Amino acid sequence: MRSSDNALPGAIATPVAVILAAGEGRRLRSGRSSLPKPLVRLRGLSIAERSVAQLLAAGVERFAVVLGCDATLVQHEFERVARRRRCHISFVEAANWRKGNGCSALAAAPLVGNSAFLLTMVDHLLTPEMIRKVLADPPAQDEVALAVDHDTENVFDFPDLTKVEVTEGRIAAIGKELTTWNAGDTGLFYCSTLLFDGLAKAHTHGKFSLTDGIKECAAQGGVRAIDVTGEAWLDVDTPEAFREGIRRIDAAMAKGGEDGFVSQYLNRPLSRRLSMALSRTRLTPNHITLLSFFMGLLGAVGLATTEPWSWIVGGIVIQIASIVDGCDGEIARIKLLQSPQGAWLDTVLDRYSDVTIGLAVTFAASQLHDAVWVWPAGFAATVSFLMASYVTKEFQIRFHRPYPNNLINKLKRRDLRIFVIAVGAVMGQPLVALLVIGSLTHLAVFQILVSGRHCTVVPSQVNRPRCTGPPIL
Repeated sequence: MRSSDNALPGAIATPVAVILAAGEGRRLRSGRSSLPKPLVRLRGLSIAERSVAQLLAAGVERFAVVLGCDATLVQHEFERVARRRRCHISFVEAANWRKGNGCSALAAAPLVGNSAFLLTMVDHLLTPEMIRKVLADPPAQDEVALAVDHDTENVFDFPDLTKVEVTEGRIAAIGKELTTWNAGDTGLFYCSTLLFDGLAKAHTHGKFSLTDGIKECAAQGGVRAIDVTGEAWLDVDTPEAFREGIRRIDAAMAKGGEDGFVSQYLNRPLSRRLSMALSRTRLTPNHITLLSFFMGLLGAVGLATTEPWSWIVGGIVIQIASIVDGCDGEIARIKLLQSPQGAWLDTVLDRYSDVTIGLAVTFAASQLHDAVWVWPAGFAATVSFLMASYVTKEFQIRFHRPYPNNLINKLKRRDLRIFVIAVGAVMGQPLVALLVIGSLTHLAVFQILVSGRHCTVVPSQVNRPRCTGPPIL
C-alpha cells in the first residue's frame, strides 16, 4: 500500500470517492501518446485532475486513488492535483491490477473501511449535477447503487456500453453481452462494503472485472438503480471519445443564454477561440480577470486625453478588454475552477473599470468644452452602469428569481455599453457615446424598477439559498 501526506481525515458529511486509475488505457494511449492515461491532458487539465475536479464541484472532499500501471507517475500527478485543488487524496497500489478492474476496486477496501463510498473510473466525465443526484440517494447498509441512463441516444460509444436490465428499481442483470436490457451503466457507483463481498466471490470463480462483482451482488438482490437519465457522461477511453470530450468541454464554455447582443455575436466567438488557447497555459480565471481589469484601466488612460488618436487606441483597448473579460468565466468552466469568490472578484473589478472609463471620458470632455453641464451629465451616465448591476441583483434577492434575460436586460449589459463607448471613441465622439448609452441604461433600469412593482414572491422559493456551489462539465 502507498500513502501520502494527504491522508483521509475523520468522517465528514460526504463520502470518500474511490477513483480507479490502475489500467493501461491502451486504446487511448495508442491514439495519442505514451503518457499514462491519467496524465493525458484534456483541454488544459490532465484526466486525473478533471476526474477529481468534477467530484469536488459536487461537494466531495476526500479521495482514494487506486494505482497500477505507471503507479509512481500517476501518484505524482494526483499529489500535484491535491496540492492545487486543496483536497485530501490517499493511495493504494493494486498488485494484481492486470487481471481486471475488479481487482483494482477490491484493493480500495482498506482505505474506505466500513463506510459507504463513491466509485468511479478516472477516465469518466461526469457532471456535478449527476454526481449530486447519486450522493442524494445513498445505499442501504448491504446495498450497491449504480447510476443508470435509460436514454440510449445519450451513449457515445454504444458497442462498448455495459448494458443493464432494471426491474422495479433493482438491477436484475448487467453485462455487455445482454440482449434484453433497458439502461446503460454510467460507471458511477455509490457502494456499501457489499461490493467487496461480491468482488471476492467473483474472484473465487476466476472472474476479475468490476461487472462480475456487481453481478454477484445483483444475484442477491443487492444492487439498486439510480436513474440519471438526461445527465451528460462520457467514458474517455478511445481517441474518438477523447475528441468528443473536447467537443463537450468546449460547448460548456457558453454562459447559458445570458449573453448580451455584442457578446453573442462578437465577443463570445472571439473569446472562445482565445480561451481554447489560454486553456493550455497556467493562467487561472482570476489572472484573466485581473488582466482584463488592467487593460480597461489602460484604455481609460487613452480616453482621458484630448487627442483623437489616443481615443481610438483607448476605444480599441477597452473593447479588447471586454472580449478578454469573457475568458475568465470560460476558463473557469473549461478547467472546472468556478467559485463564488472568482465571480465576486470579476463583478467588483468590472464596476471599478466601468466607473474609470466613464469618468475618463467625462474628464477629457471637460478639458475640451467649457460647459458646466459636462461633469453632471458624465457622472449621471456613469452612475447608470452601477445601477444596472445593482438592480438586477437586488431583483433576484427580493423576488427570489432572476430578472428575465429579455430585450430590456440585454440593453443594459456591460458588453453593449463598452462597445458603444469604444465605437464612439474611434469615431471621435466618446462623450456622445457615453451619454447615449448612459441614457439607454437609465431607461432600462427604470423599466426593471417598474416591473418590480408588479412582481410577487413565490412562497416556495422564499428560502431558496442565494449562493450556490460551482457547477461543471
